[in-house]
Amino acid sequence: MLLYLLRHAIAEDRAESDSARELTPKGLDQARSIAIKFSQRSPQVDRVICSPYTRAQQTAASMMPLFPELDLTLDAGIAPDGDVYGVMDAIEGYDLQQVLLVSHNPFLSNLLSVLVDGTMETHRPVDNATLHCVSMDVVAPGCGEILYT
Repeated sequence: MLLYLLRHAIAEDRAESDSARELTPKGLDQARSIAIKFSQRSPQVDRVICSPYTRAQQTAASMMPLFPELDLTLDAGIAPDGDVYGVMDAIEGYDLQQVLLVSHNPFLSNLLSVLVDGTMETHRPVDNATLHCVSMDVVAPGCGEILYT
């Protein structure tokens, strides 16, 4: 399985709630740029799963033209405080080969750390508008290998 982990682009500092924060103009440019770079790899994706937070949805929207046959799946489980192990179990249960997750930190940093190192203690950084491609045969702690960032 290939799991693509994409952190949302730069968002405004304040809004009526954390979930309502939108991308800044620079963030919108970043989202478009990461979509262009990703398209150059000719990715095949079976499902795009996104946090319901506005900034994640805006970032995901830039990726969706690459996969016109897919609908965006919103999942509160990949919000900033999402349960890494619960999401890993859910992904393992999908009959899919390539999944794109669009989410936030600390969730993505924790997920990447667990997938690659088997522990959250390594605190692998995931910067804004950064995509990590992780390959694994089994979705389990320490079973992932980063193919590219």
